[in-house]
Amino acid sequence: MTQIRRDTGTAASFPTRLRAARVLAWVMVAVATIGLFGLADLMVLPGWVDQQYVWAVSLEASWGSLLTFVVAGSFSSIALNPRQPWPGIVLLAIAVAALVLGAVFGQDGSPVWVAALLAGAVAVLVWLVQNDSPALPRVWNLSWQYLLIGLAGVPLWLFYVLHAFEKSRLRQDAEHQTWNVEHWPVQGSAGITLCLSALVMSFWAAGRPLMRVTTSLSATYIGAAMLAFPHRDGAMEGPMWGVAMVIWGTVLALPLPRRATSLGPPSTVIG
Repeated sequence: MTQIRRDTGTAASFPTRLRAARVLAWVMVAVATIGLFGLADLMVLPGWVDQQYVWAVSLEASWGSLLTFVVAGSFSSIALNPRQPWPGIVLLAIAVAALVLGAVFGQDGSPVWVAALLAGAVAVLVWLVQNDSPALPRVWNLSWQYLLIGLAGVPLWLFYVLHAFEKSRLRQDAEHQTWNVEHWPVQGSAGITLCLSALVMSFWAAGRPLMRVTTSLSATYIGAAMLAFPHRDGAMEGPMWGVAMVIWGTVLALPLPRRATSLGPPSTVIG
């Protein structure tokens, strides 16, 4: 099983490229949480926003979860440990692919520029860290427990994604936008990201700690938003969708026994 040690070296001990990668990653955390309103959209659920407006809480929760927990969480992981950047980079690649799929199946090109922004940052980060970090871990350690949890989430998030893309294609309104990016296709992208990351973490041990936290937080938050505001835009019909998402996210967050099946060459210690 791959063991990962957090790099505790001082900034002065880092090569120039790793220091640059750390700076870029922190800048992208600010871009995702502040520039793209990831944190602001999360604040809609507890009501820390102007109450003269009727907020689409579930739509805001999906945007905020994707940009804050997934995107900013991934960049934070890279910034905190630039010598072991691959979990964050892989999760960001999943999010970028999901945004592109959201643009295609939601028939709305607005998420593409967000995907391009993230992809550009990821490409620069890979260039900066590739010479001073271990290679991408390719040891597969299948966890049957997490695989079953991931598979259980497939129909849950599939219907969530289909619902969001259908609303996006209908184009009934253009009221739910951030920087001219419509929220409906991004909601579908969030569902794809959570589904894929849950499946990837079931067999890729190196990414499991990060993906487990970001996926469980996102799923629980999105489900809670549906339960709290079931009649606002973005919510599925019926409370059981929100209940299922909260339960799924909570189960995913629970520590499970370490039983894994190695599907690759012997694991190594990365450090």
